Amino acid sequence: MSQAGLALLVLAALAPARSSQEPPANEGGQEEKQEQQEEKKEEKKEEKKAGEGQEAGHDDPAPAPADEGPTVVPEATPGAETAGGAGAPGELARPGHPAVVWPLSSDAITLHLRGIAEAHPAVAALESVGRSTKGLEILALRLGLRSEAPGPEKPVLFLVDFQGPASAGPEAMLELAWQLAAEFEHDERVRALLERTTLVIAPALDPDARADVTSVGVSDAGHSALRFERNFPSGWQPDSVRPGSGRVPLTEPQTLSAARYLANLKGCAVVLGFTAPAPRGEPYPGAELPAADREVFAKLGAALDLEGASALVPWFELGSPGGSLFDFAYQARGIYPLCFPLPTEEELAAGGLSSFGAQVVTRVKRCLALLPRVEIAQEGLERLGGDNWQLDVRIQNVGIVPTSSALARHNASLSDVSLRLEGAKLMATARKPNAGAPYTDASFQVRTPLSAGTLAGGEGRWLRLFLEAAPSSSVRLTTSSPWAGSSAVEVTLP
Repeated sequence: MSQAGLALLVLAALAPARSSQEPPANEGGQEEKQEQQEEKKEEKKEEKKAGEGQEAGHDDPAPAPADEGPTVVPEATPGAETAGGAGAPGELARPGHPAVVWPLSSDAITLHLRGIAEAHPAVAALESVGRSTKGLEILALRLGLRSEAPGPEKPVLFLVDFQGPASAGPEAMLELAWQLAAEFEHDERVRALLERTTLVIAPALDPDARADVTSVGVSDAGHSALRFERNFPSGWQPDSVRPGSGRVPLTEPQTLSAARYLANLKGCAVVLGFTAPAPRGEPYPGAELPAADREVFAKLGAALDLEGASALVPWFELGSPGGSLFDFAYQARGIYPLCFPLPTEEELAAGGLSSFGAQVVTRVKRCLALLPRVEIAQEGLERLGGDNWQLDVRIQNVGIVPTSSALARHNASLSDVSLRLEGAKLMATARKPNAGAPYTDASFQVRTPLSAGTLAGGEGRWLRLFLEAAPSSSVRLTTSSPWAGSSAVEVTLP
């Protein structure tokens, strides 16, 4: 058994012992007193289930209940009170999982992540990103339908934070992960969402920044002078110009690990992070931002707008002087980064974590539904004579995010939607621009896979395929995209 697993078991053994102490029974054994005793025991059990009796300000999360099924958790809404009462300031406590208390240390964050993966193995899996300068393990949690058989890649939303205890990003992410993992068991909408897409959360990409959190307001004392948010290649400036950026980019183990992990995160189209409230600025000089991508940022921001909550901040308004993870995500990878404005420390200390966590849950669910996702459908089939057939199909991006950013296309990244054919020989193709137009652009120079180009949000492609195949053959068409996953249709010829 792992050391973290052992720690969880120890905590599980201690928690009931601490919360179930009862006064000794009366030696007289009177029935009335016994009934009162039983009622008190039942009340204490109900209090424990509702999450009461938690020690305010405690950093170490208790493990998920091992012998109880997941508790039904209603969908969080902005401003909702924590279950079982308002709870202590800076605390998120809901039925079915341990309370999330702000601020959490990096060790407490790790315990939560391991607890989620152990309590919900059907939907949650841990991945190692690397280790920090101090040797702390950096973990990411992948939430999505798990299967032993390898399946097609799915669109990915990456939710990250790397800041010190002033940020409530890690706490909001953990509350989100606990809730989604539990809802996956009973909520058909959440289950369908996590069957089609994947959410990856990394609450502490720089765990050293939270290594010594002991109370509200404690800073990252002893943390390296090199700053995580200044050590990435895009827009990087040397330490002599910008203190804290390092001698070269990716100097620190945590920045190198984060850059490598993001570069290898297949299907990632959007990154959501967290930023302190500040006046909006412009990108660093030399940063690229095609007009088409600016429009996508605006559409995403509008679609994720939430009444009563501050608007998400798109990458180009963060005012980064260069060298940040979000600069790297967009400039080097073409991924769209947006950030949640964080509550102030005063708001968090006054209990603002609950409403902030609730709006993060709502917006992340919505964002998962907006990711690019390609679908293919058959629209017609006709036999032309002999072994010759005409098959009409439609390929569509059902999300609002394009299947590739304009910057990624400009950087010549492999981003086209492709179409593969099995079970027949492709003789020719034709296309049409929309559903009501005639097919044109016939081509006899065909090679598979065919390219369908880049699909904007909601955009479709119509293809007519001229095939050679024997009657009763099974023909399979698969369309895929690096960002938008894959979809297939099978046709049995008459």
